[in-house]
Amino acid sequence: MEKPSLSYWAIAGLGLLWNLMGCLNYIMQTASMSRADLPEQYLAIFTQRPVWATAAFAVAVFAGAVGCILLILRRRVAVQLLGLSLVGSLFALAYMIMTLGLSVNALLSTGISILMACILLAIAMAARAQGWLR
Repeated sequence: MEKPSLSYWAIAGLGLLWNLMGCLNYIMQTASMSRADLPEQYLAIFTQRPVWATAAFAVAVFAGAVGCILLILRRRVAVQLLGLSLVGSLFALAYMIMTLGLSVNALLSTGISILMACILLAIAMAARAQGWLR
């Protein structure tokens, strides 16, 4: 089995960092202790968000984090998890568009996440094709 390039490791590591920050963001939004310190407008956004949108956010970040860990461990199942992360990001974007419309805020905040999910999935698929994943 060939060894991955340095860029592979860098992207997998940065992807893991990105998704771990997303996991922390999710925990901060859903933990009751951290909600007490939030301004009313943010609290209203989080409490009015439907369950499916919160679940999509959770799937996007946690599947992305585990997928990146599996990329680092060079496991083939990373492809499926990073694909699932992309699907979660797309559902999160759908919710943002439904609530905020096609605003710059909706497209920037979720668009960057979708771009990262696409890059990570592409890297995983390329690594699988190169025989880097077992």
